[in-house]
Amino acid sequence: MGFGDKLRAIRLSKGVTQEKIAEKLGYTTNSYVSSVENNKFIPAEDKLKIWAQVLEMPWEEMQSLLLDHEFEELGISDPGFQMMLKDVPSMTYEEKRSILGAYQAVLLARAKKLEKDD
Repeated sequence: MGFGDKLRAIRLSKGVTQEKIAEKLGYTTNSYVSSVENNKFIPAEDKLKIWAQVLEMPWEEMQSLLLDHEFEELGISDPGFQMMLKDVPSMTYEEKRSILGAYQAVLLARAKKLEKDD
């Protein structure tokens, strides 16, 4: 299930229309919201903050959805690593994304080394 699918499920569970989200984001049609919900792209942080407000969900919950998506994209399935990264209250979302970027670099370097050794 993609990030957009998760946003759609939350929106539907709360009875919010695509049109309402689009309006709050400053759009006159729901095509932007539809594209996001169809996993075409992930909106910028400022748009996601508004989206979270419309869905009456804490920003931290939206950040958690984003981190889950990034874990899936990077193929990080280690629950200990995921829990550690999500549950550090003093760390900002941007800092957590930086750690994910560094972790991804380590995984890429490891894969290259394994290729070279073969």
